[in-house]
Amino acid sequence: MDIHAWIAVATLVAAMVLFISKLIPLEATALSIPVVLALTGTVNPAEAALRGFGNSAVISLGAIFVLSAGLKESGVATLMGRMLERFGGKKEWRLVLLIMVTTCVLSAIMSNAATVVVFLPAVLVLSRRANISPSRLMMPLGYAAILGGTLTLISTTSNLILGSELDRLSGGDKALGMFEFAVLGVPISVAGIAYMVLIGTRLIGKNRLDNTPRVGSFQERLKKRYNPEKKLFKLTIPSGSDLADATIEKASLGKRFQIEVVQIARKKGFRKQFIDIQPDLKMHAGDVLFVDGRDEDAQRLAKVYSISIEIATEVELESLRGRGINMAEVLISPHSAFLDRTLIDISFRSVFGLSVLAILRSGKIIEKDVGATPLKLGDALLVYGPVRYFRKLEENNDLVLLDRQQSEEDVRHAPIALVLLAVALLPPVLGLFPLAVSALASALLMVATGCVSLRGAQKAIDFRILFLIIGTIPLGDALFQTGVAGKMAANLFPAEMSLGPFYVLGVLFVVSSLFSTASNNAAAAVILAPVAYAAAEASGIDVSKTFLAVAYGASCAFVLPFAHQCNLMTMGPGGYKTKDFIKVGVGLSLVMATTAVVLLAL
Repeated sequence: MDIHAWIAVATLVAAMVLFISKLIPLEATALSIPVVLALTGTVNPAEAALRGFGNSAVISLGAIFVLSAGLKESGVATLMGRMLERFGGKKEWRLVLLIMVTTCVLSAIMSNAATVVVFLPAVLVLSRRANISPSRLMMPLGYAAILGGTLTLISTTSNLILGSELDRLSGGDKALGMFEFAVLGVPISVAGIAYMVLIGTRLIGKNRLDNTPRVGSFQERLKKRYNPEKKLFKLTIPSGSDLADATIEKASLGKRFQIEVVQIARKKGFRKQFIDIQPDLKMHAGDVLFVDGRDEDAQRLAKVYSISIEIATEVELESLRGRGINMAEVLISPHSAFLDRTLIDISFRSVFGLSVLAILRSGKIIEKDVGATPLKLGDALLVYGPVRYFRKLEENNDLVLLDRQQSEEDVRHAPIALVLLAVALLPPVLGLFPLAVSALASALLMVATGCVSLRGAQKAIDFRILFLIIGTIPLGDALFQTGVAGKMAANLFPAEMSLGPFYVLGVLFVVSSLFSTASNNAAAAVILAPVAYAAAEASGIDVSKTFLAVAYGASCAFVLPFAHQCNLMTMGPGGYKTKDFIKVGVGLSLVMATTAVVLLAL
C-alpha cells in the first residue's frame, strides 16, 4: 500500500476510536475527516473532500426529518396511537402483536426514534388498562421500530446512504429502489415479530421487574420504580432563621444539602396557602417547607439551621395531591436541545415551574447532584409540582411526558400530511424525479400548509447525523480510491477459498452490525459501502445483495441498549437493565441474521 492508503487506514482507525470513546462530539470527529484527507492529498481537496455537502442522501435525509415531524405534528402518528388504545384489548400476546405491527408500519415511513416517542404514552396507557407491566411492552415497541427500518429506502439513515452510494459507485447502473428493501424487509419483520410474541416476551419474565408492578396507578408505579431513598419532609422556618427572607435560589439547599424544596405552605389569615416554587421566591418566617431528600441530608439541614424537621404524613401528602401537586415522568427526546446539558443550564425549574427529584438512567437512580448532572438520551426524569404545569412538558418537543392521553391533539392536517408523503414517495417509485427532489419539495409544502411549524421543522433536522454523513463520505471515497476497500474485501473473502454467498453475505451482515453497534449506523453504511462493492466484484454476487446485507446488518441493533436510540428510550419506562437486552436481543439478532442471509443467498 502507498502512503495515501496508510493515511486512509489511520484515519479510519482514529475515527472509529473517537466514535466509540466519544471523547469529542461525533460531528466534530466526522467533520475533521475531510480536512485531514484533503490536507494530506489522500482525496481531491476541491471535489471529494466536500462531496458530502452535495450528496443526495444528505439532502433526502434532511427533508425526511421534516416529513417525519410533519407526520407527528399533523396528527397522523396520533391517529395510529389512538388505534392502539382502541383495539389493544387486554390479552398480552394480542397487545404485543398489535403494538409491534403498528409501530413497524409507521417506522417504515418516519424516523424510528420519532415513532417510539409517539407511541410511548399510548403503550403506557394500554399497560395500565390491561394490568400488564410496562416491562412486557416497552422492549417490543423499541424493537418493532428498529425492524421497521428494514422496510423502505427512507426508513432509516443507513438505507438512504447505501442507496446513494450504490448508485454512485456503479455509475448509475445499479440502484436500490424505494421498496426494494421491502421484498426481504417484510419477511424479516414478520420473523422478528413472531420471535418477540412467542419467545422474546417470555425471556423478559412475567415478574421480572419489581419496580413496574402489573397492577397500580401511575403514581404508585412511579413510587415503586424510583424506590426513592428520599422522603418528603416538612420543616417550619422559625423567626430569626437565616432562611427567613432568603430566596430559594440564594438558600441553595439543593447544592449544599441535596435537598429539594417542592412546595411551600404559607399562612394567609386563617387559611393555609400553597405557593408554587420559583428561584426568586422569598421564604418567610412561619413558612412550612415541604422538602425532598434523604434522612441524613435532612438531619444535616436541621442541625445547620437549628430547625426541627419531620416526615410529612400521608394526610399531608394527600392534601398536596388534592391541591393538584403530584409527580410525573418525562423522557429526554432524541433531538432534544437539553442533551449533554444540566438542569441548572436549562433553568428547568424557572422554565417549567417543577422540581426534578431523580433521574433514571440505565436502570440506576441518580438522586445526588441531580441539577448538575448532564442529561443523556433515554434519561427519565421524576418531576414534582403543580399538575397544571405538566402541560408545559407536553408542549415541549425536547421532552416526552409519559403519563398523557393523546385524544385531544389536533389531527385536522393529517390528510394533507398523508398526501404530501405520497408526493415525496411516488415520483421516485415511478422514475419521475429523484427522491432528493420530491422529498425536499414535500418538506417545503409541509411547512407551507401548516402540517409542521417552521420551528418544528428546524428542530426536527438532526444536524449531528447530517454532519456525520458529510464528514464520513470522503472517508468512504478514500478507502475505495486507495484500494483499501478492495484489500479489506480480499482479506475477508479470499478468492482461493471459493466462498459461497452464505459466507460472504453473512460476514457483511455481521461486520455491519458490529460497526453500527460500536459507532453509528450511518458511519457503518458509509465505511462499508465500498467494501460491499469490492466484495461483490470479487465473489460474483449481485452487488445489490451485498449492499442489502450491509443495510440489514446496520439495523440489527438489539443486543445492547446503547446500540440504538429506540433501545435507550424504552429502557427507562420499561425498567430494563443491560442484561435484559442481551437476553432477548441475542435471539432476535440470530433470527434476523438467519432470515436476511438465507433470503439474500437463495
